[in-house]
Amino acid sequence: MFMSANSRVATAVQILCVLAYVEPGATTSEAVARSLDTNPVVVRRMLKDLAREKLVEVRPGRDGGVRLARSADEITLADVHRAVGDDLFALRGGGNARCPVNRTLPGLLGPIFAAADTAVVHTLAHSTIGGLARQVPPRAAS
Repeated sequence: MFMSANSRVATAVQILCVLAYVEPGATTSEAVARSLDTNPVVVRRMLKDLAREKLVEVRPGRDGGVRLARSADEITLADVHRAVGDDLFALRGGGNARCPVNRTLPGLLGPIFAAADTAVVHTLAHSTIGGLARQVPPRAAS
């Protein structure tokens, strides 16, 4: 069976990079949605998570918009992961309660998965939205 990876962190990073790319002004969720080739509602839902963690400022309404709440160089990928990510490694629920493997494995995998999550977050803390956005080539003159 194929299980897809969670792309919430990658989506949030792209949203924040778009905002860093168009700074210093605010832009709309519609403009951000065009970059992701998705519905603006998807972007607005993600923006709520990012705003809750004070990574973006959202002004609702006809004259509203969204912008970074602080410098792109101050927003790490660990911040983004904290705002929208789940544990990268999760134990599966259920299973056969009579199976010794099913009963034992969560206790064995729990500490391993926790250490892996910690290592990933530590790595993400060394990259910023600003660092990524600076690597995006400038727009061609139209």
